[in-house]
Amino acid sequence: MHQSKSVTHTFHARTYPLRVHAGADALAALPMELQRAGASRALIVCGRSVHERTDLTQRIGTLAGGRVAGIYSRISEGAPAESIEEAAAKAREVGADALIAVGAGSVIKGARVVAMLLGENRPLVEMATVHRDDAPAVSQRLEAPKMPIFNVLTSPSSAQNRGGSAVRYRGDAHHLEFFDPKTRPQAVFWDSHALATAPSTLARSTSFEIYWWGLMCMGALETTNPLAQASRRHAWHLARQSYPRLGREGDAAARIDLCAAGLLQNRDEEDGGRPWSCHLLARAAYASAVAVFNHYDGITQPRGYAAFAPAMIRALGACVPDVTRALGEALGMMLPDGSGDAELAERVAARVARDFQGQGWRTDLHDRGIPAADAPMLIALALRNYNANHDRLLDPHREAMQTAIAATLAPQ
Repeated sequence: MHQSKSVTHTFHARTYPLRVHAGADALAALPMELQRAGASRALIVCGRSVHERTDLTQRIGTLAGGRVAGIYSRISEGAPAESIEEAAAKAREVGADALIAVGAGSVIKGARVVAMLLGENRPLVEMATVHRDDAPAVSQRLEAPKMPIFNVLTSPSSAQNRGGSAVRYRGDAHHLEFFDPKTRPQAVFWDSHALATAPSTLARSTSFEIYWWGLMCMGALETTNPLAQASRRHAWHLARQSYPRLGREGDAAARIDLCAAGLLQNRDEEDGGRPWSCHLLARAAYASAVAVFNHYDGITQPRGYAAFAPAMIRALGACVPDVTRALGEALGMMLPDGSGDAELAERVAARVARDFQGQGWRTDLHDRGIPAADAPMLIALALRNYNANHDRLLDPHREAMQTAIAATLAPQ
């Protein structure tokens, strides 16, 4: 690797208690977990398809032996605020003392915000991160106790063990961001049967976020601390080996390996690695993808990741040539010294695009009918992303990012 900085040995790490149950019949441990938490009236939170098209909620209810008080099954993609508020109302109605989140990213993130609503007992907007122009965003302190959460994954997700969440919101805000470490789960379940309920197309979509972040974090491998380095190396190894196997029927190991990669990405964050803002290119692509996802219906966040990563490498890669080179090398490129930074950025952007296309992803949004004229609005939203721009590092690159967004939206 040709990094300009060496590994840092000044860092702060923390470890949160978590139990992981994986493999065939892993859900058999759920009654023990509920009993350990003193929970007797858990609310299952899930999406409509999980409740209506699988036997998971029925299976969980049977296993829990009377410890499930109800089901809320209308969490949809992006965790819209209305569904979060309805789920909290349902929890109050049944007197819930725990949440069992059954699903992937949106459901798991949504359950955390439900717990925040129940614990804090105040409106979403009063709990959300505050964004101010030309100043760092401020994350609200949410001090009230939160009820225990148990996450049952139906598809690999890097949302499984975090304290942060975001929900889609009405009006100009578009989405609200929250953070409360007390909403981390007490246990997660990588049950082979539960993971098999997601069609391969859905598993490939949700798991691409893990694959994408695995690659992006390799761009900052040599500049993070030794604990985070270990998580990044193995998360990328697992993701690169397992993601192409998701289409194989009955390959439970691939889905569990991707769950493990997602958990390692969570651990990277706990170990002080700050994976969500690990370098300029990841920040720019992530913020742009989230802005598009929250503003337009029908565009998933992984679709945005696939589209904006090559675009931002091409636009900004020359600003951080060591990061750009590391991304190329993670994909097996042999990059001799001596090439110009702009040429390096173009070559690596093309290689990343080919890799994503080889995994079945389109690397632009030209088919979505979004006008390039929307780019100024989207860059404004992107720069308000707390994870990507909490320290305003993206602000000086506004013009280059806006140009890249416009080119990604529509042919130039």
